[in-house]
Amino acid sequence: MSLKQPKQRPVVHHRRRATTSRSRTLPWSLMRTNRWPTTTTVLWLILLLIVASVVVQLRLILEIHSSRHGGVTLHETSALRRTSMQQLSSLRHSSPACHPHWSVALPSDTFVTASDIYSVNNHQHTLINLSWNNTLPFSRIYFYHIRKAGGTMIRKYLKKVALHYQIDLTIQENKYAREEVGSHPHTMYVTNMRDPVERSISHFKYEGRWDCQQLVKNDSFVPTEYNAKPFEAWRETKGFVKSPCDEPFSFTGCAVNCYIQTFAGEGCTSNEWQSEYELALNRLMRYNLIFVYEMFKDEGYAQAIEDFFGVEGFNQASDMFCGWQAHEAHKKVPLVVGFDHVMRLSKLNQMDTKLFKEATDCWGGDEVEYSFPKANANRFAAQQNRTVVE
Repeated sequence: MSLKQPKQRPVVHHRRRATTSRSRTLPWSLMRTNRWPTTTTVLWLILLLIVASVVVQLRLILEIHSSRHGGVTLHETSALRRTSMQQLSSLRHSSPACHPHWSVALPSDTFVTASDIYSVNNHQHTLINLSWNNTLPFSRIYFYHIRKAGGTMIRKYLKKVALHYQIDLTIQENKYAREEVGSHPHTMYVTNMRDPVERSISHFKYEGRWDCQQLVKNDSFVPTEYNAKPFEAWRETKGFVKSPCDEPFSFTGCAVNCYIQTFAGEGCTSNEWQSEYELALNRLMRYNLIFVYEMFKDEGYAQAIEDFFGVEGFNQASDMFCGWQAHEAHKKVPLVVGFDHVMRLSKLNQMDTKLFKEATDCWGGDEVEYSFPKANANRFAAQQNRTVVE
């Protein structure tokens, strides 16, 4: 006879809800218990908010004070630099390479803020607070000539433009772009750019491999492989040597980050060219027009430039000092450029390439449409005693 086994009840496992640090926080405990915070809790929260607000205000005051006395500026942190860029975006147009404009830069009456002050390598740079006027005429063109980027041709063309409208023309080369946009009344600011590595190699071929003065003035000088300087040594900020930090940049020779040095006016860096890059970018984006060397062979681009100024003759052949002699020397002794050094030069020019792309990568697709405004003769004011300064 078998005994009937008692029926076993299923085992039910009760899981205890884990208590986390999140559930202990004030908002969750209030939601779970439906209790209102006590007066003491509310007062503590208010006190914490007041203290946090005071700390933030004191930090901003100290940073602004420091920026005006050569210390660490607001631009030394990436977050506050983004704020600065947003503030300055209202003072500048979109890239003047793709969107040149006819606005006249005028000094604004508003107070210069910390976002307009840059402390770079213990040098203080203050950008002029600008407003823009779309009706005032231009009486002067300022052209900063970047070397080995079609500048000689542009000089020749801008002389025709200035003569056509009887206005002043100032051309600057070699020294850094020291004239701030808005510092001279009724001025159109233009410059030129080219791929930084291509420009650097062209600069070496022009006056780095052999001395131009020797090629032009010394009839007994014969360029050879033995008296040529090596391309592998062309890797410093000033070509074969470093640019000095204690004086403004000079463009007589340059291989690395030449655009940044030009528009920041600084020949060295303490933070991988970040501060100099942002200063150069903000200055460059205030210009009215940037000529882009790579676009010169495009007939549509040449026509857009001529329509912009209302003068024909852009991209016509022009002679430069030492140009023919350097060309002939390289025909006799061809330059062999090593791939490794080109890659090294590209790496050294990373920040300059970033600046170049920021200024010029604004056309999309293979077919480019140039939406340049067309010239209006009424926007030029003829000068009785006009000047051309080179």
